[in-house]
Amino acid sequence: MENVGNVDPLISQDSAHQLAPGMEESFNSLLNGLTPSKETIEIPNDETIDKMDTCDNIKELAEKKKGKLRSKAWDHFIKVKVNGEDKAQCKYCKKFLGGKSSNGTKHLLQHIKTCIHSKIHENKTTKGQTYIMPKSLQGKQELGVGTYNAEKSRKELACAIIMHEYPLSIVDHIGFRRFIASLQPLFHVPCRNTIRKEIFKVYEFEKTITSKLLDSLQAKVAITSDMWTSSNKKKGYMAVTAHYIDGAWNMQSCILRFIYIPAPHSSDRLCAALVKCLMDWNIDTKLSTITLDNYSMNDAVIDKIKEKLHLSTLLRDGSLLHMRCCAHILNLIVKDGLEVVKDGIEKDSG
Repeated sequence: MENVGNVDPLISQDSAHQLAPGMEESFNSLLNGLTPSKETIEIPNDETIDKMDTCDNIKELAEKKKGKLRSKAWDHFIKVKVNGEDKAQCKYCKKFLGGKSSNGTKHLLQHIKTCIHSKIHENKTTKGQTYIMPKSLQGKQELGVGTYNAEKSRKELACAIIMHEYPLSIVDHIGFRRFIASLQPLFHVPCRNTIRKEIFKVYEFEKTITSKLLDSLQAKVAITSDMWTSSNKKKGYMAVTAHYIDGAWNMQSCILRFIYIPAPHSSDRLCAALVKCLMDWNIDTKLSTITLDNYSMNDAVIDKIKEKLHLSTLLRDGSLLHMRCCAHILNLIVKDGLEVVKDGIEKDSG
């Protein structure tokens, strides 16, 4: 469009707030084409629309106004009129709070953080569980929300059986099943075979962690081993424990294996089981000593172990490998001493 004299095509000569003839209809059509907001948008009366305020400028102003009303708080509140006043009603507890734009939304967001009904609603959508947290050191109880995880529950059950030496048959006990159902009806108590597999998963996980720790050690590792026989005298087991000094110069101990040894408990079988355990844990080159009971057969066990290890990795080529158990030696001394004074003690007591 060409200019006529000094008259601006968008602004009349009489007023800067009036549109030029023929432009009013186009301008109204432009405003009607804008997407209406859910909220009423008011443009201040003292805001001048000059010749640079095209349709894009006005739409940008509308979007800016609209953005101020789209706080995250309005995902949880409904804007309503109560006795002619703007109020914000919580979608969960139905409580009314101030809803004027001048009040902001900080108080609305604070309400959502403490609204119990909102937590329950969130819990339903995420399949979680609402619970009361134990009292803190300040004596306060808080409402918490946790998400039920069946896999984690099975793992915790396996860990409890390991820690407290519960029998695997505990998962078949009616009372135990009813107790678990009262805590979490969604949890399906596994059978013995399933919980046995879960226990082995825990073992493999802990073994990986301990193995990495032993691999990173700069110090030597001492081994103690003892035979344990079941009460019916039919099954024998070998317990293998590792001892080492950590980076803070504290002695640490961890059980590596609890190995079933079929009868007869010969030196060959004991040697094979112990060497296999050392190699599985990759500590056969980090040995300092092996402590065994002071039985004559254990001397043969140590000799066979030396044949299967690299002597160059042992202290003084393996001459210090066998450490005899002092507690067992002391026990033998006491037994022999009691045999000597046995007759005298019986006479005095008689």
